[in-house]
Amino acid sequence: MLLHGTPLDPSIWDAVRAQLPADSIAPDLNRPQAGGLLQQHVAAAVLNDEPDDAPLIVVGHSLGGQVAMEMALLAPHRIRRLILVCTRDIPVPEFHAAARALRAGAALDVEATIARWFTTAEIADGGPVVQGVRRRLTAVSPSAYATALEALATYDRRAEVGRIQSPAALLCGRLDRGCTPEVMSTLAADLPDARLQIVDAWAHMSAFVQPADFAQWLLNAAE
Repeated sequence: MLLHGTPLDPSIWDAVRAQLPADSIAPDLNRPQAGGLLQQHVAAAVLNDEPDDAPLIVVGHSLGGQVAMEMALLAPHRIRRLILVCTRDIPVPEFHAAARALRAGAALDVEATIARWFTTAEIADGGPVVQGVRRRLTAVSPSAYATALEALATYDRRAEVGRIQSPAALLCGRLDRGCTPEVMSTLAADLPDARLQIVDAWAHMSAFVQPADFAQWLLNAAE
């Protein structure tokens, strides 16, 4: 199971899924939620959509990684392994201001977001992933994205993730400005059974720019 970040959608996984077993699935995490911890509500909805109790290997990127951890907390018997990519178990307080600005009518700075998420070389190349993410950012609902940013701004589960029973493989880009190696090292230390790999040349979204390499890493991590 492949869980996307925000404000993306399952299509971000398409090129990666082409390299994975045919039974891989990528649910849509863009679901209306009323109050409470957004990541937990989405996790419960995803679990409910998959009634089969067969153990899952769950891959989560960014906010999707937080949803994956919530799935492991809600239904430990359902999660065989976690693969957490560019995510964190601590808040991003600066996202409060970004969410307020969007709710007040400010336009999302698409190019600044692209610059945070991709390397300079990836942006210059202008490949399909960069183009697709740019289109998604341009089209996203400001209120929906503000809700997701607020969820990221307040997400603090350090005390809880120590209860996760599933082994976890973590992947971090050294150039990631948000889920930095320091942040992901904290997450790896908080989880009872985790190993962290850092890719020197990657930023937050770089894994998707290299789908074959990313898919191979996922297959290795799933073993």
